[in-house]
Amino acid sequence: MKKEDKNMVNEPSEVYLTNSPEAERLKKDVFRPDMEKLQLFTKMLRTNALLKKAIITHK
Repeated sequence: MKKEDKNMVNEPSEVYLTNSPEAERLKKDVFRPDMEKLQLFTKMLRTNALLKKAIITHK
């Protein structure tokens, strides 16, 4: 029996689908023009800033 390290995390291996919609989107995004990439990036930054300011309450 193999001795396991105490610091090792035992997580179940997950199956990743390579043809997921996000993977397809990323493949398309790689070949976008630079200006479109910049616009997508700034949109992502604005969304991130908005979500950081959000106050979420649960009832």
